Amino acid sequence: MTSLLIQINFFIFLVIFALALFRNSNFNTVLVGLTYLAPLVPLGMNTENEERFLLVSFFNLIFGLIEVIVFVVTVKPEDTPFDKQHFKQLFGHTLPIVISLLGLSFLGRSTEIPMSTIELGVIIFLFVFGCFMRVLAIYQIGATAFKFDIVFREEQKLKKDQLYGFMRHPSYTAMMIVVISYAFITHSLFFGVLGVLFAWIGFQYRIYHEERGLADQFGEEYKVFRSSTGMWIPYLNKRNL
Repeated sequence: MTSLLIQINFFIFLVIFALALFRNSNFNTVLVGLTYLAPLVPLGMNTENEERFLLVSFFNLIFGLIEVIVFVVTVKPEDTPFDKQHFKQLFGHTLPIVISLLGLSFLGRSTEIPMSTIELGVIIFLFVFGCFMRVLAIYQIGATAFKFDIVFREEQKLKKDQLYGFMRHPSYTAMMIVVISYAFITHSLFFGVLGVLFAWIGFQYRIYHEERGLADQFGEEYKVFRSSTGMWIPYLNKRNL
C-alpha cells in the first residue's frame, strides 16, 4: 500500500508539473518543479524507511504543487532576463535553497530510524503551519508583487499590512518553517542544522539584495517600514533609518 501511494504521488505531481509547463513554460517553474520531483521518484524504499519515505513523498507533492502553481501564476517572461543579476540570484539565493531541499528530502526518505508519535506530530504541525503561512503571505501580497526574481513592476505598491505588518518577509519565514519540518524528518542534528543553514544563507542573500531594491524603489517609505517591522519574525531584526 505504501509503495502504491508513493507511485501515485509521483505521477500526480508529474502530470500537474507537465500541465504547468504547458500553461507557462519558464526557467523558474522548471527549476522549482524538478527540485520537488526528484525526491518523489519511487525508488529506494524498503520496510525500514517506508514511514519517512512516505512522509517526504506527501510533503514534496503538497509543497511542490503549491510552489509550481505559484510560479505559473506569478512569473512573467520579462521577469527572467538571464542577465548578470539573474545569475547572481540563481547562485546566491536559489542554489543554496535547492541544495537544502534536495539534501534534506533524500536524507529524510532514506532514514531508517522509527518515528515516534510526538516526532510525527511536530513534523506535520510545522509543515502544515508553514504551508498555510506561505500561501497566505503570497495571497496577501498578490501576483503583482510576488516574484521569483528581484524585479519591480510599475503598478507594484509597498505592502505594509496583514502579515507584512508584523514581519517584512513572511513568505520566507513560512518556507523556513517548512524546511525545518524536512530537517526533523532526517532525525539528524548535524545534517538537519546544515540543511536549515543552507536555506537560511540563500534567503539572507535574497533579502539583502531585495531590501536594497525596495529602498531604491520606494525610498523613505520603505526605510520607515523597515525600521518599524521585524525581518523574519515580529519585532526582531529591525533596521534603523
